[in-house]
Amino acid sequence: MTELSSTLDVVPSARGARLRAHADAVFEQVSPYSGFGFRHHCRRLFRFATMLLERDGLRLDYDVAYMIAMWHDLGILSERDEGHHYLQRSVALFERETRDLNLGETPPQILRECILYNHRLMPVPNLSPVAECFRRAVLMEHSRGFCRFGLDRASVAKVFEEYPRGNFDRVLLDFAFRTLRREPLSLVTGIFFGLGHTPIAERGTP
Repeated sequence: MTELSSTLDVVPSARGARLRAHADAVFEQVSPYSGFGFRHHCRRLFRFATMLLERDGLRLDYDVAYMIAMWHDLGILSERDEGHHYLQRSVALFERETRDLNLGETPPQILRECILYNHRLMPVPNLSPVAECFRRAVLMEHSRGFCRFGLDRASVAKVFEEYPRGNFDRVLLDFAFRTLRREPLSLVTGIFFGLGHTPIAERGTP
């Protein structure tokens, strides 16, 4: 990779193409939204996470990173997966959909952390550096680039230009309605704050 924001443009291997096609297929199957807002949100997250991974010299198969980014919110929408809150259901969906796939060398618990903790507003004790990149990427996304964690302003702005928000604000309103209706207390007991939950406490039992 020669450009930090080029990870969607690089032609993947045959294996990578299959993983990305599967990620897109599951996304389309679970997401009920018309328009490109939700899809672009996930792709911006992928770009920001891989920019941070590359900048920090961290290893994660970028095709697996694409799957994580495309599915990180699907627990809000899935009716098949179980968990105390929607991020746990996103983990359950990820593990169900990748059960028979080769996900490379990254330990499974780190892949779970990338989903389970990506919406935490504050740093999480003992979080793996790879998962921390996803947490920071979410903050970059929702701050609309105000938070950049040392990344070049122009590179971050380019991602927002290439993947405009579209109807994503309406999607966020629906997300909020679904969460408040189904699990309002989880906003402070696992999604944004966690109240003392750490990867050491939850690792292996999402």
